[in-house]
Amino acid sequence: MKKKLIIIILAIIIAVGGSAFYYNHAINSAAGTDETVVVTVDAGDTCHKMITKLSQSGLIESTLAAKVYVKFHPTTLKANTYKLNKNMNFKQMLAIMHTANTKYVVNNKLTVKEGTTLSQIAIDVAACLTKIQKKTVTPEEVLKQWSDTNYLNTLMSKYWFIKADTQKAGIKYPLEGYFYPETYYINEKNATLDTITTKLLDAMNTKLTPYQSSMTALNYTPHQFLTLSSIVERESLFDADRPKIAGVFMNRLKKNMYLQSDVTVNYALGRTGVKVSHKMLKTKSPYNTYLHKGLPIGPVATVSQKTLEAVAHYTPSDYYYFFAKKDGTVIYSKTYKEHQKAVKENKWY
Repeated sequence: MKKKLIIIILAIIIAVGGSAFYYNHAINSAAGTDETVVVTVDAGDTCHKMITKLSQSGLIESTLAAKVYVKFHPTTLKANTYKLNKNMNFKQMLAIMHTANTKYVVNNKLTVKEGTTLSQIAIDVAACLTKIQKKTVTPEEVLKQWSDTNYLNTLMSKYWFIKADTQKAGIKYPLEGYFYPETYYINEKNATLDTITTKLLDAMNTKLTPYQSSMTALNYTPHQFLTLSSIVERESLFDADRPKIAGVFMNRLKKNMYLQSDVTVNYALGRTGVKVSHKMLKTKSPYNTYLHKGLPIGPVATVSQKTLEAVAHYTPSDYYYFFAKKDGTVIYSKTYKEHQKAVKENKWY
């Protein structure tokens, strides 16, 4: 009987100790690696409501442990949008949201979309800076700095992927295609255009660096790699088509054929749209791939990682032509005759 009682006591101690260990681990340990996650505390949100949000965002391991913690450590949260990180533990995140720590409060947001041009980005950046600096900043001022030779030279010394070919004669905007498309959070109270530019280029540095070996294999400079990627970005509607379309362009480049990409003509004309007239195709511009063989002089839009990946690992094929139907599905052809037939049967514009 005495032996049985000892076993029961030991079991209780182990259970309690194990539970305590699990609780402490769940509360004091980070949920993952270094990854920024933005969460919002809405007015009236309780700790339990935020625990659910944190869990859904992958920021905490155990909602049960978190609920137990706030049961014994009741606190209030201040409504705001916060930039948290998966390397924080629950107590750290709770303290940030309780005090509204300005270091983690998101003050301004800038979204750079996939497939957009530098002139479009300049509009959003100018608006963001106007809000931060409380004085009018125009898109023209933004574009002027982004085209300034001295400023570009400082960027060249800082970023391995920005080289002299960004400043070739005929380039519309030297940094076209060099800003990575994503949402940026500007927390700096005295943020400048250089602050924002650095964020945009740092993101591109992170995304582009893994493809250095791919560029070497293709015998491409970063500028050429981004140029082709930007065309694929604008020509592709569905992710599955990106590596296939990249493969078509690779085939044409290897055969020294004209790329004949309408998106390059549109960029030269500063327009968007599907219908490109015969007159437009004759536009004199180093971007017009109907008049100039090989790649155009520079990128025509921002490029997403999925497109960088598609170009780096394009799908080899015997196709030299493609045509997108109205629903976005693509018809691939090996010969010009097949392509003409596909266009005739499916043209919708």
